Amino acid sequence: WLYPVPGRLLAPASLRTASQPSRGTPTTIMLPRSLLLLSLASADAFAAARPHLGLPPRPAARPVHVLRGGGAALQASLAGALAGGMALPTATGIAAACGTLCYIRQAYIFSLSYGLSMLGIGGAVLLAAPAPRSPLLAAHAGLVAAYGARLFAFLLWRQKFQPAYDGEARLKPLDKTPRLQRTPILLSTALFYSLLASPLLFHLQAAPLAGASAAVAGVSAAGAAVAAAGLVYEAVADQQKSRFKMALRAGGAKDRLYMGGLYAQSRHANYLGELVFWTGSFLAGAPSIAAAAGLPLWARALRLVAASLGLAGIFFIMTSATKRLEGKQREKYGAEAEYAEYHASTNALLPKF
Repeated sequence: WLYPVPGRLLAPASLRTASQPSRGTPTTIMLPRSLLLLSLASADAFAAARPHLGLPPRPAARPVHVLRGGGAALQASLAGALAGGMALPTATGIAAACGTLCYIRQAYIFSLSYGLSMLGIGGAVLLAAPAPRSPLLAAHAGLVAAYGARLFAFLLWRQKFQPAYDGEARLKPLDKTPRLQRTPILLSTALFYSLLASPLLFHLQAAPLAGASAAVAGVSAAGAAVAAAGLVYEAVADQQKSRFKMALRAGGAKDRLYMGGLYAQSRHANYLGELVFWTGSFLAGAPSIAAAAGLPLWARALRLVAASLGLAGIFFIMTSATKRLEGKQREKYGAEAEYAEYHASTNALLPKF
């Protein structure tokens, strides 16, 4: 979601609004050094257990070579990494490993790698969670992992196996950057994915929210419920639209805009589901920021900054994509009376009943 160039980070042209300049104009979004310092500071906020605060010591990170010892060693290593200041870099590393698919197709960093990253981070938290595992933490991590698995499976099916859908032909023209030069995009996107999943990492470190009131735990439970609703909503929206497009291609009909199902109230229902999911994940992890026992105010502030950056980032991406698709739809279908009626009776994102 950020396009690195020497000395600055620029938003890709595909994610800019019409009022923003083209890629060639040096509009600074954020200095890389600021992002790096923020990530390091945010990583320090993960260190909830500090001796000088009178808190129990964090689990010691295990050497890499103990991973050869089997599942128990892997679990211990993950627990040590995710329990302290290395949580954010560890999640970034997981996302970066999943992001290497961008060396095959550049666009995979925002699609297949996105799903794999969330599956990997959610799965790592499930594996690292100490016994007895908090039910709220298990639900939160399971939802993030399920979100990633569902998204990856759907995109892979559409890309490779959906009848009459030539995914390679659509993605190959997007390979505009030489493979080795995709590394900065890979790393910055991996950092963003870790920030997006940071409420789950905070939840792991605070679980089981010792001393929290029923109301505080209720916030986490409500967030998990919202995330589950968003996951189901997006999955249904994706399938409805895909089945409609498949039927058109099977019948040899020309392409048409899908206006049924969940799209009868929201013109971009799948994007809405994604935003609802990540809002729910943010809420599920919110008590680990506001009610984490023994965590100083400055550390809570850094946690809030990290989690808010992830949530704000996904809202920026999805609203920008919505504006871009709105323009394409107006250009393609704007002269049709059916589209004019559909546009007047629906909202771009929030359902209109």
